[in-house]
Amino acid sequence: MISNELMDKHNIINVWSSSQKANNNIGFKRAFLGECADGRWLVVTTDDLWEESEVLLLNTRSTAMVKIRKRGFYTRISKIYTAKRRASV
Repeated sequence: MISNELMDKHNIINVWSSSQKANNNIGFKRAFLGECADGRWLVVTTDDLWEESEVLLLNTRSTAMVKIRKRGFYTRISKIYTAKRRASV
């Protein structure tokens, strides 16, 4: 997942996730796409144990989606976090 440190450092306002079948045949691993307040996009991919494996900061959403797809994650992404939810916490 995108850690609280990354959320605060890059001022994330929205987060989406995408899945990929894990190599351990138990479940899925995820990639997270975060929209920063300054218009940049943060991509965090996880390994089979759901530990952070790669963090990228990119300029456009399309570039971020290309990086996610090249790593084998599914095309469909789901919104999991909005700024309104975070403001109420």
